[in-house]
Amino acid sequence: MKKKTVLIIASIAAFVMGFAGCGNSNFGIVVNEDLNVEITAENADKGMMGATGTFTVGEGDDVQIEPNFEEGTVLVEFYPIDAADDVNADVEELAAKGEPEFDVEVSGTEPIECGFAAGDYMVNATVLEKANGTAVISLITAEEKDPWTKVSSAAEAAKGAGNMEEFEVPQQLKINDLTFSDPAFSYQDGVAQASYESGAIGIYVRKACGIYGGPMTDRDLESFPQHWTQQVGDDADDVVDCYGMEKDSAIVIQWGDTEEFYTVTSQGLGGEEYGMDATTVSWLEDVID
Repeated sequence: MKKKTVLIIASIAAFVMGFAGCGNSNFGIVVNEDLNVEITAENADKGMMGATGTFTVGEGDDVQIEPNFEEGTVLVEFYPIDAADDVNADVEELAAKGEPEFDVEVSGTEPIECGFAAGDYMVNATVLEKANGTAVISLITAEEKDPWTKVSSAAEAAKGAGNMEEFEVPQQLKINDLTFSDPAFSYQDGVAQASYESGAIGIYVRKACGIYGGPMTDRDLESFPQHWTQQVGDDADDVVDCYGMEKDSAIVIQWGDTEEFYTVTSQGLGGEEYGMDATTVSWLEDVID
């Protein structure tokens, strides 16, 4: 997922307290070339600290901290500041005041995501245990977040989507010579999704009801040179739209009407494309509801 950081740095507002050391002991917090806040510790002793401002968190944004520490723990604190006064502030005025809006102890290599009130913050970092390594602080904006809410069943996905009586998919899909099992379920407003994976191939089944107006597949349908329809029933309306690089090897199939609409997408997860033949297309249209 792409991350974006919004930082407003006044000419005298970016500063470091304790970017110093004895011998090879150093600790610092700076804004790197990607405009992310970067903490660097080289044999940093307990009590060393640094700060930089302003770090702006937008409405609905999450803060992500990506540590890479061989050892030690660093306390990261976010103190609210008045961005309007930031440009004219000196170092003393920017010193942390009151209680932080949010604080977290950072160590190891496990990423941390945290959400708190939108606003402008000064970021403080303090070594709690002798530390070696780095940490990068950035934002995941509201627009960049995963729009899907994960749930544990198809029924919950249908309920979360709203205005959908049911969402039924097989526990196991057999597509050509691959078997896909144990789907994961999620939803957005108006659409339910079941996701299957097998090796480097993902299969994504979506059902939308009338209130949904977003894309039914993450693939660009115009990028496929072949588009054809397949009859799957006796009624003239029983047809499935198929898209792929070649006929009888569909990457995306779609069917339905304005009340209920279905899409199945094959997605190579770093591997080759994996198309659905005519037999598979008919079977999928029959078993998905």
